[in-house]
Amino acid sequence: MIKNLKVGLIAGTVLILFTISGHAAYGQTNEGLQLSKNVASPTPARHEDGGTNASSDLLQARIKAQQLEIDELQERVKRLESMLETIVANQPIRSTVPSESVRTQAANAAANHSPMVAAAIPAEVTPAKASAEPSASNPSSVRASGADVTPRELLPDIGQIGAQIGLLVGGAQNPFRANNGMFAGGYIDLPMKKVPGGKLSYEIMVGLQRTNTEVQTTSSVIALVNSALNNALGTPPGVNNLFSPLPVTNKARERMTVLSVVPVAFKYTMTSFDRSRFRPYGVIGLGAYVSLSTQTLTDFNANRYVSSSAVANLLNTLLADRQVAGLVPAAPELRERGVGQGQGDARFGINFGGGIEFRMSPRMSFGVDYRANKIEGHNGGPFQTFSFKQGFHF
Repeated sequence: MIKNLKVGLIAGTVLILFTISGHAAYGQTNEGLQLSKNVASPTPARHEDGGTNASSDLLQARIKAQQLEIDELQERVKRLESMLETIVANQPIRSTVPSESVRTQAANAAANHSPMVAAAIPAEVTPAKASAEPSASNPSSVRASGADVTPRELLPDIGQIGAQIGLLVGGAQNPFRANNGMFAGGYIDLPMKKVPGGKLSYEIMVGLQRTNTEVQTTSSVIALVNSALNNALGTPPGVNNLFSPLPVTNKARERMTVLSVVPVAFKYTMTSFDRSRFRPYGVIGLGAYVSLSTQTLTDFNANRYVSSSAVANLLNTLLADRQVAGLVPAAPELRERGVGQGQGDARFGINFGGGIEFRMSPRMSFGVDYRANKIEGHNGGPFQTFSFKQGFHF
């Protein structure tokens, strides 16, 4: 009996302890679930690591950066508006101011900053290549301040402007009934404006033509020498003494040079045949012509007429050389110094003609050129030149 009672007390004690332990375990589990739920909660008060504050600071920094970007774009828009007003104000003075500079800066502002602004700019305003600021090598660009507009200049970026320089080599007729000869010269062609079917240019041409002609001259100086020589030889003065013993009429070789300077000429060039690489042209202008000539005796020899060799040699020295105006040569002292002999004058005239040039490359051409010249005075032409031309384009 007592033994059964002890067993019952032990079993009851174990049951009570088991029950108490189960309640304690369940309470701890529920409290653990509550703590887990609180950790998962996004309540800021339960975070002490500063993560949320960092996210807020990053968002504020982005907002501030976007605001600075907007302010900068607004400033650029104001500058573009100011530049546009300057262009419109200067339009009557310079109608050829390009709008690419304004479009270029707008395109760069869009490309370097906000994609939203770039999408708002029309496609035709954004060129393929844009320069953000005017450069010193581009004088035609408008400076950012909008207060200075520089006129266009060819240098330093000269490029192709449609001008050319060239050489002329060929044959020529000559004025004053002289023989044909050679011709050489050069020209410069500067474009002026486009005209229907082609272009109008300003041309400057300089040429030199030279020829040799056999002529006959009658020297009044030799007639006076004849009179003095006959008197020295004991022959009484008379009319016949003017023509002997030395010949009054002499054969001479005349060398003539004509310098043509045409500073004012207008040239019309047809561009309708550019696909075939050749261009016909016509030219007319006003010029000045300087003619120089010398006559050298070819058949004079005083030894044939004077028996005294000393007198003959003296006469040959004085008379048998290049003559001035076909009468008498210059003094021996001048010839010794190398001073030029001859005669000449300068006259005004007109130059007109035309030709064809064939373009070998963008910077080189060749062709033929014909010119006619008419100068004032007796036997002044017209006389012609026909030459081969070599042009260099720039």
